[in-house]
Amino acid sequence: MINSDFHIHSTYCDGKNSLEELICAAVDKKMDAIGFSGHSHTSFDESYCMSAENTEKYIRDIRKLKLKYKDSIEIYLGIEKDRFSDITDLDRFDYVIGSVHYAAKNGVYIPVDESAEILMNGVNEHYEGDIYSFCEDYFRLVCSLADDSTADIIGHFDLVTKFNERDKLFDTTDKRYVSAVNEALYHLAAKDKIMEINTGAISRGYRTIPYPDEDILIKWRKLGGRIIFSGDAHSIDGMCFKFDQAERLTKKCGFKTAVVFKNGSFEEVCL
Repeated sequence: MINSDFHIHSTYCDGKNSLEELICAAVDKKMDAIGFSGHSHTSFDESYCMSAENTEKYIRDIRKLKLKYKDSIEIYLGIEKDRFSDITDLDRFDYVIGSVHYAAKNGVYIPVDESAEILMNGVNEHYEGDIYSFCEDYFRLVCSLADDSTADIIGHFDLVTKFNERDKLFDTTDKRYVSAVNEALYHLAAKDKIMEINTGAISRGYRTIPYPDEDILIKWRKLGGRIIFSGDAHSIDGMCFKFDQAERLTKKCGFKTAVVFKNGSFEEVCL
């Protein structure tokens, strides 16, 4: 089983545990590697992300901890860059997760993943209740990550379905939704982006299956897309959460390998 996790949040952003607490837990769990992915700064919503000052402290602290624990575990310095983030200096990070957490309409940023109520209020107020128009805008933003040369990994591709398991809010087989998904998949695969198999919403009780959905994973495999397993952990318990379930799903969809960080670079490993 994959025993490394590179999408982990600490108290530097919206996580519950410190960097060192997470590292010690990873060592106890005999994990092969751990990678941190603090939320990059977004000026219009600072409730969950790192300030510029804290980003510098985050970088310094992880570099120190890399040295302190170099004989126990591989530690990587990553960042989760929101599509609307104002961060620019990304060369200092080992990797970047490109993610979309908002749709933008009429100068308003509508959170995708705060709650079903906030999402639907945004849809009703700014999209006249047309949730498929909202989804189209969301996936256009995800698609635009294909042209972001700094984004190595695509975070929670279909985050817009966080509150939609069993199609509670909208029909994921609707032609408009499927077309928006396909367009984004095609462009991301063409730029060889790595797709997360993200179990974070399972660990926090919102879903029973990982992102992305099985139909999307099958399409991604047919496009030759690569995958990486992610707990999107906001606490110790979320690290490598349900990776056994996620591996079974990806094997069912035809994947034979996944990407991990090893010895400082991305490597393909057999599933």
